[in-house]
Amino acid sequence: MHIFHFFIPHQKNNHRAKLLHNISLLVLIVAVALTTTLSVFVYRTNPEVLGISYQISDIELLNLVNYERTQKGLAPLQLNRQLSSAAQKKGVHMFENDYWAHFAPDGTSPWDLIRGEGYNYTYAGENLAKGFTTSYDAVKAWMKSPTHRANILSANYNEVGFSIAEGRLQGEDTVLIVQEFGARVEGVGNGEIPPLAQQVAPEVQGSYEAEPPQASTQSITKKPVLDMTTIAKTLTFILLAALLVALVLDFIIIEKKKIPRVVGHNLDHIVLITIFVAFLMMARLGHVI
Repeated sequence: MHIFHFFIPHQKNNHRAKLLHNISLLVLIVAVALTTTLSVFVYRTNPEVLGISYQISDIELLNLVNYERTQKGLAPLQLNRQLSSAAQKKGVHMFENDYWAHFAPDGTSPWDLIRGEGYNYTYAGENLAKGFTTSYDAVKAWMKSPTHRANILSANYNEVGFSIAEGRLQGEDTVLIVQEFGARVEGVGNGEIPPLAQQVAPEVQGSYEAEPPQASTQSITKKPVLDMTTIAKTLTFILLAALLVALVLDFIIIEKKKIPRVVGHNLDHIVLITIFVAFLMMARLGHVI
């Protein structure tokens, strides 16, 4: 059997592209399952060889946030060490207590952590993000959520702090980004606390370059030899493309030659491809709250 019999209906493949036969689909499913298992094993045991690439820094986040503010005629935010310290403690607290929320199960709030750093404020706010691999993706996700966007573009804030940390949260290895906003008045006690931003926004891809206004204080960079996300998406796209080519050729040739058959229907394979596409789109999707 020639290679084209995997894609073109012929007598030797019962007028059904070999790639669309049940046995071929079963082999593909088993191969994907084994590859996934092997990838996870290598990722767990040798993350420097096979893992997720990411590069995030507080200065990149600050530049991107201030870019959005200046587009609206707002003054840029200044990086504040007290707010950054509160953000770091929030990230540590989430990892240690295994939760993903503004308020901890033990009742700890963002305001407790901010006040704990000696930061007296008239306004304060918090944005959270996890699962993003670039600063740009995280900020664009925040900007797509009305409540997160309101925090970023609020004229009430003049300072901000960030925390970037990697760890295991709720059974998943991830990167957490904490963003604490504030407006501090020296000698004035704690004032009004605005509502929290609690919307989930989709991931957005792109790029933005800006000159950093100061030296970075926090940065996380990881560049394994092989990027697990890129490999998974590339292989999946190749598989989907092969199946789609086989389906299209199968449909065209069978319809053109009016070949009657009782085996197989394209609909079940289209459903299978749709499931693959949905999985690919959802893979490594970041979240914000």
